[in-house]
Amino acid sequence: MADKKIFKPENIVSSAGSPRKSVLEELNLPPQAEEFLRVWYKPLLGLLVGIIVLVLGFSFGKQYTSSRTEQAASQLAQAMQLTDHEARREALAQVAASYRRTGAGIWSRIELAHIERDAGDLVAAAAAYQELLDSMAKRDPRFPMVRLNLAQVLTELGEYERAADHYRQLATTQGFEAWGLLGSGELLARQGDDEAARRHYQQVVELAAAPPLLLEQAEQRLGN
Repeated sequence: MADKKIFKPENIVSSAGSPRKSVLEELNLPPQAEEFLRVWYKPLLGLLVGIIVLVLGFSFGKQYTSSRTEQAASQLAQAMQLTDHEARREALAQVAASYRRTGAGIWSRIELAHIERDAGDLVAAAAAYQELLDSMAKRDPRFPMVRLNLAQVLTELGEYERAADHYRQLATTQGFEAWGLLGSGELLARQGDDEAARRHYQQVVELAAAPPLLLEQAEQRLGN
């Protein structure tokens, strides 16, 4: 019986009568380039895969961060619109806990500290402001504002030494010099050093960029 197999492996040859060329051979690269790729093919492939993974990871991470930032800002806006005191406090606490490091999370923590201060719990307010200072970056534009609130609360608590340190640092912070000098003057006045207090008030008056309200307060104290 005749063999009905049409194709026999032993009869199949390339059209050129030679083994099939590799991808590198098909590229017709110079011998040196071909040899380089033969040696470094796997490391280069691994490097390429690593770069792709990093790019994708960065892209997804950026999208995730952006999404969380938007969610935090939305929840903060909703919390600030609440008129019920306790409901507002709870909503702010939730934003602060869920999105602690986002801008909205920091603002929530600042608002919670303000709530404690307005409620008369100065110890809790001071602790909240201090915790914010310890966790915020010094380059954060809200940092001096938090420091000022802490200094004012410490003054009300009678912790003059701690308050004085914060006022001294504010006096060397751009945009907060007048606050620092005026606060330092008021501390000195409370401690009975009226002459030193007047020198600080005078410095406020001489500041070219002193806010009108602080300038008025300093002038009033100098007039007394």
